Amino acid sequence: MKILELGKFYWPSKGGMETLLLAFCRGFRAMGHEVECVVANEAPKRVVEDIDGVRVIREAQYGQLLSTSMSPSYLNACRRTSADIWHHHFPNPLADVATLLGNRKTPLIMSYHSDIIRQAWAMKVYGPLMHRVLDRTDRILVATPNHFKFSRYLHPYESKVEVIPFGIELDALELRGNDGEHISALRDEAAGQPIFLNVGRLVGYKGQSILIESLRHSPGVAWIVGKGPLEDDLRELCRELQLEDRVRFWGEVSQDQLRQLFHACDVFAFPSITPNEAFGLVQAEAMACSKPVICADLPSGVPYVNRHGETGLVVKPESVPEFADAMKQLAEDPALREKMGKNARNRAFQEFEMSVMLKRYMTLMEGLAVSTSA
Repeated sequence: MKILELGKFYWPSKGGMETLLLAFCRGFRAMGHEVECVVANEAPKRVVEDIDGVRVIREAQYGQLLSTSMSPSYLNACRRTSADIWHHHFPNPLADVATLLGNRKTPLIMSYHSDIIRQAWAMKVYGPLMHRVLDRTDRILVATPNHFKFSRYLHPYESKVEVIPFGIELDALELRGNDGEHISALRDEAAGQPIFLNVGRLVGYKGQSILIESLRHSPGVAWIVGKGPLEDDLRELCRELQLEDRVRFWGEVSQDQLRQLFHACDVFAFPSITPNEAFGLVQAEAMACSKPVICADLPSGVPYVNRHGETGLVVKPESVPEFADAMKQLAEDPALREKMGKNARNRAFQEFEMSVMLKRYMTLMEGLAVSTSA
């Protein structure tokens, strides 16, 4: 089968959608299928590459408008391909137009990552286009039941919606080589204090300020991995709260360092505050390393990944008192951390492992391809 993947950007660009796009492309290729992936380049130049057997086409981009790449050549992606099935990663207006301009007989599936949130005010203009492509789509895949339940737009298409949780290569997080030595050194740095790890871009909806403010009311240290425009503000908040010696900003780290940090920490703190956090793949990564998670009860897939009382604790969004209480509870109860950590690992490998996701998607794709050709 030849599969066309329609994304925004491709590796080495980083982000949740980019991580999943890479997993789909590599995974389907490893299963023996021909994969072509069309994305926008980050420069006004068209580039065609072979990456791990995947034909990656980076269409020239001439800037962005409302987080959408201005890439005219992208719009012909479906017209040019001979793919048997198209896989659209939503939201992406470029892919919307490309699929509508292509052959309407070609099966189309859509991974619906989230509703339009930040640009909701633009729906009067974009809404008609979105509904046309949802009408055109054969199957709409959501990662959790909550993605459908809390969606503003999907309910008219309920008959097309199926739940297939996102998955990632969890085996890559297993301990290896001299990880033990590095992990011991990391824990020594914390001097026996519970370690709360956060991984993500330093932007408003990620809620790192909630973690920092909550640390005042809980034992332990906070380690924050990632870069972003709010770094200076978060560092200033640490100074104001006199927490500079209990919060460490790691910046960007290597994959080896990240794996070691996951294993070294005691709890994964995930204080995102809006449904822009649609799933939180990083939660599954922490869970695979046997770490309990603290997250907010967002109207998204986040609390579906982390089950309250089983794999961690789920608290009210933007509530420093509740987040702090959860931190304190887990910091002071090693037995509870261990129990939830074991549950978390089991859930991660049963539901959020990449091979599980790929098999579920492939079953769906093969069924659509057969029904279309019949």
